Amino acid sequence: MKKIILAPYIDQTRRWVNGCESISAVMALGAVGVQVDPDTFIARDLPHAPFWEQDGQLWGPDPHYVYPGDPHDHTGYGCYAPCICQAMTSALEAAGAADRFAVVDETGRSAAELCGYIDQGLPVVFWATLDFQPVPGVDRWRLPNGRMFDWKLNEHCLLLVGYDQDRYWFNDPWHNHGLCAQPKELVEECHRAQDLYAVALRRK
Repeated sequence: MKKIILAPYIDQTRRWVNGCESISAVMALGAVGVQVDPDTFIARDLPHAPFWEQDGQLWGPDPHYVYPGDPHDHTGYGCYAPCICQAMTSALEAAGAADRFAVVDETGRSAAELCGYIDQGLPVVFWATLDFQPVPGVDRWRLPNGRMFDWKLNEHCLLLVGYDQDRYWFNDPWHNHGLCAQPKELVEECHRAQDLYAVALRRK
């Protein structure tokens, strides 16, 4: 039992050092025939805003809805499923493909459950940890509403493209890892550690 979707591969490391979510989204769109340049996706589709300092404190946007910093450099952090849903919906509309695909926030579902999309030939934008390592701690900043936000370190986004009996397969954009497999138990553990975020495309 092995199923792998052929999806385009993009290495994020040189040009989009902190753009794993955008690159994974662009790969997912490319797998269904919607071609988007990553820089266009970031500039046109991805909600993003800078950090700022005020009264000696660091302030920044809420990564659920807005990418904090710039995905091209080390000022960037990352973002979560609602932000990528908005960006992918924008990209579909710009490509004239919104009548063919809908973007679905699948946060809360395990990798095993998300493989239902793989069975339909649809890859999944999937949150886990960098190199499937533990979360070592958090960075903190204050959101525009005044609430403190804890960003879990080692956050990473990949494209789930397949599975076999013991492993899940990914297009991992980090350091040209390419198509790679990880043990199922480890993947599920790292997915839970980053709050089970996931985004999928659904055929209309």
